[in-house]
Amino acid sequence: MRSIRCLSRVPSRYRICYASKPVIFFLPCTTLIGDSTPKSTDLRYDVEENLSHLMTLARLALEKGDFERATAILEMGLKICEEYESYVSLPYIYDILASISFALGNMGKAEHILVSAMEKLVQIGTPDNDGQMVDFQLRLARIYSAYDESSLAEIGFRDCLNKQKIKILDGDTSTKTGMLYVNVLFWYGLHKIRNAEHIIAKKLITSAYDYSLKIKGLSPYQEMVILYTLADLHLQLGESSIALQNMKSAILLGKGIGSTDMPRCYLKLAKIYMDLNAWSNAKDSCQEAIKLAGLFNDPVVKSEAEYVLDTINEKLN
Repeated sequence: MRSIRCLSRVPSRYRICYASKPVIFFLPCTTLIGDSTPKSTDLRYDVEENLSHLMTLARLALEKGDFERATAILEMGLKICEEYESYVSLPYIYDILASISFALGNMGKAEHILVSAMEKLVQIGTPDNDGQMVDFQLRLARIYSAYDESSLAEIGFRDCLNKQKIKILDGDTSTKTGMLYVNVLFWYGLHKIRNAEHIIAKKLITSAYDYSLKIKGLSPYQEMVILYTLADLHLQLGESSIALQNMKSAILLGKGIGSTDMPRCYLKLAKIYMDLNAWSNAKDSCQEAIKLAGLFNDPVVKSEAEYVLDTINEKLN
């Protein structure tokens, strides 16, 4: 049986971000693995210094878009971790390697990296409910979902969700735990959308949004993405008035950060107005989508918006 890990993108139907090239996000690794460090303090310092230098080189390579060089550097880092039994940086390195494969759409390689990472973390004594383990497991579930292996994806998503719920119920109020909980809810919701379970998806993503407000952990862009997704869900469920509120809030956030996703947001707003029979408002929103799509060089949205505008004009004439 195939084993698997994730992508850094929402499935295209629900995605509002269209990057010209993959983006890799660096996250600080806080997982410390027991006593699995070199015996000599001086040697440990030297190894960690070398690994830190490799991380810097990998970061520079990624900033230049040289993913092949970054991958080679990080794989060298893995060998150093193994050779000197220095495992502090290990989850971090695996995390970046998997993220690179995700961003490039190489799901098979991402899968292999994640499985190897989880096996290694188990081998060196990392608890099953450790945040890094849950994050890797979540990415595997996302890959299963992308491969339409729904039963395996369900097992992964549920297990991740239960682990994070238990932490929170046990009194863990940290932003790190809370944001991983939000992440699990959101991606589980997208999996449910993929399987046309829109009511359950709405419950999951609404829970993600509500909890994110509680811990105040989302960036404006992340909040915009969740609100856009909720607007789309409410529209599909025939709840256009709620969808309108969600979409207006998403647009306010997008304007505040100068998001290049504004063309798609205005196009969605136009469709919501159409569902509400507010044709004049729909026309205004659609024209704004076309204007912004030209400004941000988004031919896909521009073409779709022009088609929608023709439909609106037929209705108004």
